[in-house]
Amino acid sequence: MVRSPRRRSGFTLIELLVVIAIVAVLVGLLLPAVQKVRGAAAKTRCQNNLKQLGVALHNYHGTFGRFPPAGTSYSVNGSVNTAAYGTPDPVAYNHSGLMMLLPYVEQGAVASRWNDKAASCDAVRPVMAPHTTLAAPTAAASGNAALSATRLPLLLCPSDPGDPFLAAADLPTYGPEASTTGTVRPAKTSYEFVVAANEIINKYWGSSPAGVRRMFGQNSTTRVTDVTDGSSNTLALAEQTLETTNGRTSAWAYRGYLAYGTDPVGAYNVTTPARGLNVWKYSTGPNTPGRRASWYNTASLHPGGVNVVMGDGSVRFLSENLDLTVLGNMCTMGGGEAAAGP
Repeated sequence: MVRSPRRRSGFTLIELLVVIAIVAVLVGLLLPAVQKVRGAAAKTRCQNNLKQLGVALHNYHGTFGRFPPAGTSYSVNGSVNTAAYGTPDPVAYNHSGLMMLLPYVEQGAVASRWNDKAASCDAVRPVMAPHTTLAAPTAAASGNAALSATRLPLLLCPSDPGDPFLAAADLPTYGPEASTTGTVRPAKTSYEFVVAANEIINKYWGSSPAGVRRMFGQNSTTRVTDVTDGSSNTLALAEQTLETTNGRTSAWAYRGYLAYGTDPVGAYNVTTPARGLNVWKYSTGPNTPGRRASWYNTASLHPGGVNVVMGDGSVRFLSENLDLTVLGNMCTMGGGEAAAGP
């Protein structure tokens, strides 16, 4: 009796190649959808972070009768020492308004370690040094410098893969800024107060014209009743990317050189276009999405725009194509503009 050959089970090479090709096509079709869902989830988490900050602003206002300043008593720009722009501060503290909000976002344990009678940052620009007395104890002696290395997830956008800490190359050669020489690397923030970029040299919040004044600035003391354009129409906080081409991204714990806030319509440095949201091109350099052009630019990694907190604590997503006149009107709190924004 002749046995018939046993048929071997399995796939042929051609069948395997066909299956692999089908899997590759399916992955190609599904991957963009998965990335889109992940991006949407990260955007929502970012908005939740900002919502907490918006609520904190008003809880702070309820306690003190005013909003916190963007920062107090800087020693890293001219306005703190120039009588023409307000009464000069005799002592430079370089405090950050974000630090003042921590007790209102369940970060009391971190806030309790902060010494508000000491400097938050030890940097004093050489040209300013003869006119400024740094608070004693200094940031290093008080422990404020070490505190600045605390990474706070609440202040970081989950869509941004940038380095959440300042690198040694980001720090100035004078100072040292927040005593960052050695092992201390200050943690950055993705969220900043909306301020006027040119406050760096020639604008003191208290003496700036009411029609162009922002809700926040150096030593600002804004109350809800001061926001005559309407708190729902006025920008309070906005996003900034962790990476920047010119300058540096600010640390959350202190005010340092090139670290005063964000300006959606600023044109202080050579950026292209000159102003607006999500500006990535600095001077003649390449257009680098994800790395905003300069230190004050408002930008995010969310496609098409940025998340912001309005003066009433609400959170909105602003299109990067928003009309610049409308955007500028949203920055000021008492300009009397009719435009309300999106």
